[in-house]
Amino acid sequence: MELISADKRILVIGSLNANPADRAIDRKDIRSMQLIDDQQRISPVAFFNTWGELGMSSMCWQEQDPYILYIASSSEVFRFDLRAKSYTQLDIPNLTDIHEISMIGDHVWISNTKHDEIVSYNIIEQKIGQRINLTDFKSNTPEEGEEEQDVEVVDKFHCNLVFEGYEGDIYILVHHTSGRQLMKRIAQKFIKSQGNGGVVDITARKRYPLNFKAPHSVRRINNQYWVFDSGHFELKVFDKNWNFIRTLDTKGFGRGGDMDTARGIYYGGVSETRKRYLGLFPGGEAVPNMVQVFRTGDYTLLGSIKIPNIEQINNVYCLDKQVADALMQFS
Repeated sequence: MELISADKRILVIGSLNANPADRAIDRKDIRSMQLIDDQQRISPVAFFNTWGELGMSSMCWQEQDPYILYIASSSEVFRFDLRAKSYTQLDIPNLTDIHEISMIGDHVWISNTKHDEIVSYNIIEQKIGQRINLTDFKSNTPEEGEEEQDVEVVDKFHCNLVFEGYEGDIYILVHHTSGRQLMKRIAQKFIKSQGNGGVVDITARKRYPLNFKAPHSVRRINNQYWVFDSGHFELKVFDKNWNFIRTLDTKGFGRGGDMDTARGIYYGGVSETRKRYLGLFPGGEAVPNMVQVFRTGDYTLLGSIKIPNIEQINNVYCLDKQVADALMQFS
């Protein structure tokens, strides 16, 4: 079975690792946006080679016009018109450490991760819609372990995605559903404690602690939610009510994914094991940057494609060949 259809291309967005201690590549050698064709040939979108301090972050579009792309670096969002070969920067100040952007209706929703904020931009009116400070959604119930000696509490959700639920509510995917990150002092250093990651229904003000460790990339697939439990090297599947269904192995830290709906194929990004973590996991071997390819009907792993010229995968998109060709020719 062909991993990629002849009429599709897979776009992989990647970057340098954020922590200098994990880096092994110079910024000039990063190819932040790369397209994979049906023969699994990988070609950089050269226009973006120098964009972004570390590389690019994410992208979104409206289904009715995939030639208008909204593309984000870690601190800026741009509107690209592939037909006109033009782009403009959206006027949205104070964005830092953008993880993912998503299109919901006529709004681009931005996870302004560093500032624990989500921001919407109305693409019709071309102005900011809402800026929501997530502090307002913090739990008043103390986390287990907060009262322990040598524990520091940091008010932080670490939101990395805004998405629409099946019922139409607005959700966020977070590392800490309580809005509290626990820092434990070990050998005179404070170390992040993960584990209460999940989703928060912003509309209904309801939280779902799912025991994720550093989760990423919720996707709606076959009336289910698929989400990377990245720190546990797993892809987890839930029903519409967030009841657990099953786990798929991802071999590494998953982030970014998209669906070829016509073929029932899901493409999930897995990043190379970071230098600081080598030897900490079973086997102790590094996995390469790759896209894992799953058949969604029976959850079967069909294969994987290694991705060169980046240190981590930030996102993965399945594009029509014509759109990918237009992106490749952008200059």
